[in-house]
Amino acid sequence: MSAATEALLALRAAVDQLLAAPDAFDGDDELHAFVVGAVVEQHRLVAAVAPAVARWDRLRVWGSDGSLTAASRLSVETHTSKAAARCVIRRAKQLQEMPATAVALAEGSLSPEHLDLLGRANRSHRRELFARDEETLVNACKPLLFDDAIRAVGYWSNRADADGSGDQQATKRRDRAAEAHLHASETLDGTTVINGVLDPIAGEIFRKELDRLEHILYLQDKESGSERTNAQRRAAALVEMATRSASMPADARRPKPLFVVHVGDETARRLCELAGGTVLQAEELNGWVDDALMEIFLFDGPSVVLTASQKRTFTGKLRSAIQARDRRCQHPSGCDTPAANGDIDHIVPWKDGGTTDQFNGRAQCRTHNRHHDKHDHCAQPHTQQPVDRLAALRAKCRWVYQRDCEGEGKDDEPSD
Repeated sequence: MSAATEALLALRAAVDQLLAAPDAFDGDDELHAFVVGAVVEQHRLVAAVAPAVARWDRLRVWGSDGSLTAASRLSVETHTSKAAARCVIRRAKQLQEMPATAVALAEGSLSPEHLDLLGRANRSHRRELFARDEETLVNACKPLLFDDAIRAVGYWSNRADADGSGDQQATKRRDRAAEAHLHASETLDGTTVINGVLDPIAGEIFRKELDRLEHILYLQDKESGSERTNAQRRAAALVEMATRSASMPADARRPKPLFVVHVGDETARRLCELAGGTVLQAEELNGWVDDALMEIFLFDGPSVVLTASQKRTFTGKLRSAIQARDRRCQHPSGCDTPAANGDIDHIVPWKDGGTTDQFNGRAQCRTHNRHHDKHDHCAQPHTQQPVDRLAALRAKCRWVYQRDCEGEGKDDEPSD
């Protein structure tokens, strides 16, 4: 009996042991550790099985019974869908070409979803650059929340395409607006079915207004005692959008989308993203420059260079800057509520002498900020640093110098 077969039998016995084990744990900590540990082992199993799956597919062992495809054979004998079977085979193939990702998945520091994310970045036109940067990308993704990993890999992909490795792919992404479509069909019973696709910028405009109106309806429902689901309120909000559009004067002021541009951040020096965090090619902004609100933030390390505010609340550019820096709720639980949808909270409360500046401010979702039992009361302010005009000038000079050196192939950086 081979070592692989013995390992499979041991795995089966271990699963049988879990199935037979009583659902009893010595406290919540053990229960939590079990759940997280079991899921991580599922992730590691994907890496452990991948070499065998790839070999099984490559040698066409699956065709011994007359099956037409590997996915067909796997789906029949594992009682799963062909889509799920294709996913298993695709992941196995990708891991053979992505050694750093395979190691991280095997050690449990990345998930199969990270494999899918990195696999999408490892397209044929970026293959050489991905092989060069894979270890860097893997190490960058390990400590990040998954949404942040999506953004980091998106920045890398845009940068790779901007460097000329994927001209066709870059052109395709710039043409996403031309691929937008919407269908509204009336059914036999008179109801309307709506489906469609919007490009990232148009989608940002639509979602922000839809969410704003849905929140208004939520407050109205709460006051009146009505019970509607989020989906029902969004449907009502869409009708409200149409009603307001029909009644809007022709000369009314049109809403402007908000773009957040990070300048000086190493990962975003030549790139930009929407306020909601969607990564864009710089060229995608061309059709919106005259109609959009552009907010540009100069970073000196992880902190935005701004003067401190003496106000009681975080408003205006200071609020926008903290949202751009934090991007999502900063509660230690890893809450993924976008910063734009929550509050800006004093880390040290105002009543306790806390200042209203970028170092004592953080993004918090409304639940984590306003519910005392869910609030993080142990957070510490960011380290204070100079934010005067001289500090801003120095940061701007460093960024300009780094950008110029990048263009000329230089590495040295001037001292302040």
